[in-house]
Amino acid sequence: MTPTLWGASRTSTALVGVVAVLAVANVARSTVVPSGVHLPFNLATAAAVVAMGAWAQLSRAELGLERDTLGAGIRLGLVVLGVVVVGVAVAAAVSSGSFDDDRARVDGATMALRVLVVIPLGTVLVEELIFRGVVHGLLARLTTPTGALVAGAVLFGLWHVFPAWRGADGDTLHHVGVAVGTLAATTAAGVGFVWLRTRSGSLAAPALAHLATNSVTYAAAWLLTR
Repeated sequence: MTPTLWGASRTSTALVGVVAVLAVANVARSTVVPSGVHLPFNLATAAAVVAMGAWAQLSRAELGLERDTLGAGIRLGLVVLGVVVVGVAVAAAVSSGSFDDDRARVDGATMALRVLVVIPLGTVLVEELIFRGVVHGLLARLTTPTGALVAGAVLFGLWHVFPAWRGADGDTLHHVGVAVGTLAATTAAGVGFVWLRTRSGSLAAPALAHLATNSVTYAAAWLLTR
C-alpha cells in the first residue's frame, strides 16, 4: 500500500527518531550505564522504539506480530535453531578451543541466568522488536524489499560496533580490526535475520535463530571451560 504524503512523512520522522534513540542508547550503555542495569535499560530502549513505531501506526503485520504467521515463524526458527545446535556440536568436537571466551568463566547460576533470562530478554527480545520489528516495518514502507533488508542489516551491524570497540584491548589498529570484523559479522547476521523475518512474516523465526546463535553458543562455551 502506497502511503499518503503525511503517512510517509510520519514514517520518515519515526525512523529518524528511532535511529537517534538507538545512537544515544548505544553510547550511553557502553559508557555511563552500569552493567548491573543493562537489562532494564535495554528493555526501556526497546519500549521507546516500539512507542515510536506505534506513533507511526505500524500494524501488527508490519511488526511481525501477526498471529496468523506465528506458526510459520516458529517452524522456520526451530529449523535454524536445530542447524545451529548441530553446527556448534560439530565445531566443539573439531576444535573446542574456538569456544574459549572469558565471559563464559562464571558459575552455573550466572550461566543459567544469562542463557535463560538476560540473553532472551535483554538481547533477543530487545533487538528483534527494534530491528526486525519497528526498523524493518518503517524501512519496508519507505524503500524496496532489498533496500529494507540491506539498510536494516547495516543498522543492526552498526549497533554492535561501538560496544565492540570499547571492549577491545590492544592498540588502535587492533580496535579498528575488531570494529570492522564486528560490523561485517553482525551485518551478515542481520541479513539472515531479516530474511527469516520476511520469509515467515513473523518475528518468531529470527528470534529463535538469534536465541540459538547467542544462548546456545554461550552455553557451549561455558560447558567447554569446565
